[in-house]
Amino acid sequence: MLIIALQIIFGLSIIGILVIIFRKIPIILRYPREPFEEVSISGLVEKLKGKITSNEFFHGVALPGTEKFLRRVKVFVLKLDNFLAKMVNRLRHKRIDIEEEITENENNDDVDSSSLPS
Repeated sequence: MLIIALQIIFGLSIIGILVIIFRKIPIILRYPREPFEEVSISGLVEKLKGKITSNEFFHGVALPGTEKFLRRVKVFVLKLDNFLAKMVNRLRHKRIDIEEEITENENNDDVDSSSLPS
Protein backbone atom coordinates (compact mmCIF):
# COMPACT_ATOMS: atom_id res chain seq x y z
CA MET A 1 0.00 0.00 0.00
CA LEU A 2 2.81 2.40 0.93
CA ILE A 3 4.67 1.61 -2.27
CA ILE A 4 1.60 2.36 -4.37
CA ALA A 5 1.12 5.72 -2.55
CA LEU A 6 4.78 6.63 -3.14
CA GLN A 7 4.49 5.70 -6.84
CA ILE A 8 1.40 7.90 -7.19
CA ILE A 9 3.18 10.83 -5.50
CA PHE A 10 6.23 10.30 -7.72
CA GLY A 11 4.05 10.18 -10.84
CA LEU A 12 2.20 13.36 -9.85
CA SER A 13 5.47 15.19 -9.19
CA ILE A 14 6.83 14.16 -12.62
CA ILE A 15 3.58 15.38 -14.25
CA GLY A 16 3.86 18.68 -12.35
CA ILE A 17 7.45 19.20 -13.47
CA LEU A 18 6.50 18.49 -17.09
CA VAL A 19 3.59 20.97 -16.91
CA ILE A 20 5.90 23.68 -15.60
CA ILE A 21 8.51 22.96 -18.28
CA PHE A 22 6.00 23.02 -21.14
CA ARG A 23 4.45 26.27 -19.88
CA LYS A 24 7.88 27.96 -19.68
CA ILE A 25 9.26 26.80 -23.07
CA PRO A 26 7.59 29.67 -25.03
CA ILE A 27 9.04 32.21 -22.61
CA ILE A 28 12.50 30.69 -22.88
CA LEU A 29 12.31 30.70 -26.69
CA ARG A 30 11.61 34.46 -26.70
CA TYR A 31 14.97 35.22 -25.06
CA PRO A 32 17.57 36.65 -27.42
CA ARG A 33 20.05 34.24 -28.94
CA GLU A 34 22.98 36.61 -28.49
CA PRO A 35 24.85 36.56 -25.21
CA PHE A 36 24.03 39.27 -22.75
CA GLU A 37 26.29 42.29 -22.57
CA GLU A 38 29.41 41.96 -20.53
CA VAL A 39 29.08 43.49 -17.10
CA SER A 40 32.25 44.82 -15.55
CA ILE A 41 32.67 45.59 -11.90
CA SER A 42 34.21 48.99 -12.64
CA GLY A 43 31.16 49.95 -14.75
CA LEU A 44 28.83 48.98 -11.90
CA VAL A 45 30.92 50.92 -9.41
CA GLU A 46 30.76 54.03 -11.60
CA LYS A 47 26.97 53.74 -11.95
CA LEU A 48 26.59 53.35 -8.17
CA LYS A 49 28.86 56.33 -7.49
CA GLY A 50 26.77 58.44 -9.84
CA LYS A 51 23.54 57.48 -8.08
CA ILE A 52 24.90 57.80 -4.55
CA THR A 53 26.52 61.19 -5.08
CA SER A 54 23.43 62.66 -6.72
CA ASN A 55 21.27 64.94 -4.58
CA GLU A 56 18.22 62.85 -5.41
CA PHE A 57 19.67 59.82 -3.63
CA PHE A 58 20.86 61.87 -0.68
CA HIS A 59 17.61 63.76 -0.13
CA GLY A 60 15.31 60.91 -1.13
CA VAL A 61 16.86 57.91 0.59
CA ALA A 62 19.85 58.65 2.78
CA LEU A 63 18.59 61.70 4.66
CA PRO A 64 15.22 60.28 5.85
CA GLY A 65 16.87 56.96 6.72
CA THR A 66 19.58 58.72 8.71
CA GLU A 67 17.04 60.88 10.52
CA LYS A 68 14.95 57.83 11.44
CA PHE A 69 18.04 55.97 12.67
CA LEU A 70 19.17 58.93 14.79
CA ARG A 71 15.71 59.27 16.34
CA ARG A 72 15.77 55.60 17.31
CA VAL A 73 19.27 55.96 18.77
CA LYS A 74 18.07 58.98 20.77
CA VAL A 75 15.11 57.03 22.20
CA PHE A 76 17.41 54.13 23.08
CA VAL A 77 19.91 56.43 24.80
CA LEU A 78 17.14 58.14 26.78
CA LYS A 79 15.73 54.79 27.90
CA LEU A 80 19.22 53.65 28.89
CA ASP A 81 19.76 56.88 30.82
CA ASN A 82 16.45 56.42 32.64
CA PHE A 83 17.34 52.82 33.50
CA LEU A 84 20.78 53.80 34.81
CA ALA A 85 19.32 56.67 36.87
CA LYS A 86 16.90 54.22 38.51
CA MET A 87 19.75 51.81 39.27
CA VAL A 88 21.88 54.56 40.81
CA ASN A 89 18.91 55.68 42.92
CA ARG A 90 18.29 52.11 44.15
CA LEU A 91 21.96 51.65 45.01
CA ARG A 92 22.01 54.96 46.88
CA HIS A 93 18.96 53.99 48.94
CA LYS A 94 20.40 50.54 49.61
CA ARG A 95 23.69 52.09 50.78
CA ILE A 96 21.83 54.51 53.08
CA ASP A 97 19.74 51.65 54.53
CA ILE A 98 22.87 49.60 55.20
CA GLU A 99 24.63 52.55 56.85
CA GLU A 100 21.59 53.20 59.06
CA GLU A 101 21.45 49.53 60.01
CA ILE A 102 25.15 49.56 60.93
CA THR A 103 24.78 52.67 63.10
CA GLU A 104 21.73 51.17 64.84
CA ASN A 105 23.66 47.97 65.54
CA GLU A 106 26.60 49.97 66.95
CA ASN A 107 24.25 51.98 69.19
CA ASN A 108 22.53 48.79 70.38
CA ASP A 109 25.90 47.14 71.08
CA ASP A 110 27.01 50.12 73.19
CA VAL A 111 23.81 50.02 75.25
CA ASP A 112 24.01 46.28 75.76
CA SER A 113 27.67 46.32 76.87
CA SER A 114 27.11 49.18 79.34
CA SER A 115 24.21 47.42 81.00
CA LEU A 116 26.31 44.38 81.81
CA PRO A 117 27.83 44.39 85.29
CA SER A 118 31.57 44.68 85.43
